[in-house]
Amino acid sequence: MHPDPAGLQGLPQLVGVQIVEVLDFYDGPLDGLARYGDREYWFSAGPDWVPSEPRPLVLHLITAEQAAQVRAQARQFMAFAAGVGNGDAWGQAWDARSTYDQAPAVGWFLAATEAE
Repeated sequence: MHPDPAGLQGLPQLVGVQIVEVLDFYDGPLDGLARYGDREYWFSAGPDWVPSEPRPLVLHLITAEQAAQVRAQARQFMAFAAGVGNGDAWGQAWDARSTYDQAPAVGWFLAATEAE
């Protein structure tokens, strides 16, 4: 088990989390949908990430309906990446996308690295 990154004190480190959909990415996933146990959660990048270290990601409690909305938005962004639509439509969709960073946090995990 890795030490608890700064800013995540009090949250348990979770093992066995699987990332299902990534909506934002910069040198690794920043937010999206993850599965832990028998349910899906919103994940977002934790505070105080050091670029040469694995990135801590925080799981946030969301409803099944919110998870379905995230999956639909991920499909829409994949369509934009494939050349469907235009830059204005992508920008509007991005600005309107769902984020659940303020939902209750249940724990954190480390994003997998290429070596894992």
